[in-house]
Amino acid sequence: MRVFVSVDMEGISGIVHGDMMMPGEREYDRGRRLMTGDANAAIEGLVQAGATFILVNDGHGPMRNLLIEELHPAAHLLSGSGDAKPWCQLEGADRFAFDAAVFIGYHAMAKTFNAIHPHTIAGAAVAELRLNGRPHGEGGLNAAVLGALGIPVVLVTGDAAACAEARAFLGEQIETVAVKEACGRNAAICRPPSATRPEITAAAARALSRLPDMRPYQPERPFRLEVDFLTMQQCDRASRTAGVERLGPVTVRIVGDDPWQQYRTLWAAIRAALYEPASWLA
Repeated sequence: MRVFVSVDMEGISGIVHGDMMMPGEREYDRGRRLMTGDANAAIEGLVQAGATFILVNDGHGPMRNLLIEELHPAAHLLSGSGDAKPWCQLEGADRFAFDAAVFIGYHAMAKTFNAIHPHTIAGAAVAELRLNGRPHGEGGLNAAVLGALGIPVVLVTGDAAACAEARAFLGEQIETVAVKEACGRNAAICRPPSATRPEITAAAARALSRLPDMRPYQPERPFRLEVDFLTMQQCDRASRTAGVERLGPVTVRIVGDDPWQQYRTLWAAIRAALYEPASWLA
């Protein structure tokens, strides 16, 4: 069995603050070790359940967070900057015939109450993302795109809000592990990795052993994929991307009938939105 693993950082055991999540911040190195530990716990469970090939995609921020020298030996790591990965958090999912996918350390969508750093793709630009009229976060969107490839998401770990969101979109049959319960954007009641990692391992093994019961998340196609940006300037820049149609002052639609290609266009549009031009162009 081949398994695709997408790893984010906000939903990792013990991570509660921005200074643990980005290069140059005071506790970033500690955050990287915690992230690698949760990923390893999932990989171990997948191996126990019979996974023969595991591709781990580093899907957070600079996308070079996971420590290869500490990674479980059964896994392959896809690491590299987001600019070099057109499909970002799902990069590599189309390279092999994957039987299942796992999301580790995921977070809740933008505007979620009592969640650690809730946002959708890029908090500095995206106010809301809608798929077929329903607001989606990264977990739901990524699961839908994988579903279009026939790949079911079988396990999600993160804070309690992220896990509840995952079940709301993907169904109660998926496995989830809530590693913490947020008290606000930068605080949570956390369980230590010594408690959460055995649960992640057990949940990964259960999820893969129950693969016949899992179904891909497949919203109605073609996808009606819309994004509201925070500012008109961001929408201006995003709407110049091929495959993007402007619907209003801050809203665009990602056109097309292939979800895999729409996903790539979405990331290209968000990159354009985040681009800050030189002062003489502004």
